[in-house]
Amino acid sequence: MEKPENDKLPLWQDSSDTETRTAVSPESSFRFHCHAGLACFNRCCREATIILSPYDILRLSRSLGLTTGEFLRRHTRREMEGYSGLPLVLMKPARTGDCPFLGEAGCTVYSDRPAACRLFPVTQGSELGPEGMRDRLFLRRLDYCLGFHEDKEWTVASWQADQGFPEFDRPRRAWLHLLLTQAQPGRALPDDRMVSQFYMVAYDLDAFRTFVFESAFLPVHGLTPEEAQSLAADDLPLLRFSAAYLELLLFPEEAPPLRQALSTTLAD
Repeated sequence: MEKPENDKLPLWQDSSDTETRTAVSPESSFRFHCHAGLACFNRCCREATIILSPYDILRLSRSLGLTTGEFLRRHTRREMEGYSGLPLVLMKPARTGDCPFLGEAGCTVYSDRPAACRLFPVTQGSELGPEGMRDRLFLRRLDYCLGFHEDKEWTVASWQADQGFPEFDRPRRAWLHLLLTQAQPGRALPDDRMVSQFYMVAYDLDAFRTFVFESAFLPVHGLTPEEAQSLAADDLPLLRFSAAYLELLLFPEEAPPLRQALSTTLAD
């Protein structure tokens, strides 16, 4: 099976006839304020397509007191990304079509809401070029959204900072870089075994931790339990290490040795 000749990863929805999408930069300004006093409040949380990064899944599962595996089974669905042939994880809507975490007063997981929700009404797509990964930013003006008629003014950068987006963006970039690299023309599509491995290592962090410490993983890769000790209890180093391991699985001739990747992970 051949992949499409395209180096862009479409991680955002195309415009529809209910919205206007405009390219913006971090310095671009716009007026926007979302609050419960607007008649349209929470409407954008209905029938939304939300792609979840590994960090989104980690934050939500910890917030809800679930393992990452439990969260994935209860609240997500899997979809194959067409250019890379790798799985994406999307929020599974409730039977009503709403986000499963939409309550009467708004978002019930607001402090741990995903990156896509934090960024809205800005959306971000990324592409990989000769100089590395480049982000493309768009402002989505939904026709029904009254927040654009409010007086509060932002730049895209100040909006991102106010919504806590950078905290969620930094941990997801290694995962995004893997998808974009695998989506490059000339890369062979992964087989079913690789797809399953990618899903577990990228998205089910608790299962990956078990795999690292309760299988032959460490001795096979020449690592000791002492070297990997901090991965046992600390989620963020393990998340970074999972991306390094996926790089080794997907691109063995290009990835650094796993011992070096572990040292880099622990130093970050």
